[in-house]
Amino acid sequence: MFHDYYLRGPNRDAVRAALLAAGLTVEVQDEDGQMIRVPADGVSITSPGEISIGGEWDAEGNELTPPTPVPGWHTNLRLVRPLTEDELTHVGAWILEPSPETPYRVWA
Repeated sequence: MFHDYYLRGPNRDAVRAALLAAGLTVEVQDEDGQMIRVPADGVSITSPGEISIGGEWDAEGNELTPPTPVPGWHTNLRLVRPLTEDELTHVGAWILEPSPETPYRVWA
């Protein structure tokens, strides 16, 4: 069983910092010696980032009505366990409750 969380933080940098502080991401060295961030064990992350909803286009693909941006930076988490209290202190305020009925991005 998986535990899915849909987050909407203020911006990319704040979300990335909170995920690292919570231990949901970790820094590792890649083969070139560069430090990169990857999901911690048991954590999957996908970041749709900035998303928009709506909009209308004609048959040729010309925009008739622009889509409306949804404020914030969107990140989806999938864990093999629930978030801990410590993790919730870092990202809990950004969890969308209730979860979106039709998420912008879903797990395959």
